[in-house]
Amino acid sequence: MRKSIASLIVIFLVSFYNPLKSQPADGLPLKLRVGTYNVGHFNQGKLGGYQGEDVQEEMERWRTWIGQQSMDIFMITEWNNGFDKDSTLNATEALLKPFYNNIYFGKANTWIYNGIATNLELKNLRQVDLTHKEYYAIVGDLQIGEKIITIMSVHIPWQECCHESSVDALISEMQKYEYVICGGDMNAPNKNQRKFYDAGFNIANGGHEGWHCTAAKRCDNDDAFETRNIDNIITSKNIKIMNVSAPHTALSNEDHWPILADVVVTW
Repeated sequence: MRKSIASLIVIFLVSFYNPLKSQPADGLPLKLRVGTYNVGHFNQGKLGGYQGEDVQEEMERWRTWIGQQSMDIFMITEWNNGFDKDSTLNATEALLKPFYNNIYFGKANTWIYNGIATNLELKNLRQVDLTHKEYYAIVGDLQIGEKIITIMSVHIPWQECCHESSVDALISEMQKYEYVICGGDMNAPNKNQRKFYDAGFNIANGGHEGWHCTAAKRCDNDDAFETRNIDNIITSKNIKIMNVSAPHTALSNEDHWPILADVVVTW
């Protein structure tokens, strides 16, 4: 009888225990696998979806790659609703929903369309506009016990009119949060990537593990070293970054390469 009662208690605790909600502020560190990828509308950074004829095969290559990365939080830029030029495949249904229950997108502008895919629940979703009318960050809050980790997927403009001011605007926004994880296409030369570090944040690209080329077409050009490491994952100082990579995906002629990293939240 006692064994039966004990077994029921164990089953009850396992069924209702959520390690994220139960994580105390002074508890063990929380490790998450995160990634950011400018998917270039699935076609060399051109509008309209993947342009090739092998649509099903290419979609399966994308889907396989996404699944193999095992990301807890996937931050996406330059998304496209239709995977291919004829929109025969819905990209969200085909690529994200097999792996993620919660998918959040901002406004679909001409080029700029940011999202976050995760199996964690984000609350208080909002869009923070930068200094160019089409560029923004989509932002959501992940609650861990009594703490909030702010998650951001951002695309910063490259245009001379608005790049520097948008970098500054993003830094100002990130400084509002105690815990923050921000990933995206920064369109930034190395000196501007380092602005985030100088402002007190950790950076995956240009941080303790060095620079990682993500502008695929410039990666073999050493003369472009200062302008080819343009995507990044940025965190508050209380979130450590390690195991950084920018893998060569061989997907759709590669406009960008992703940035992947493990992040460890310390309370």
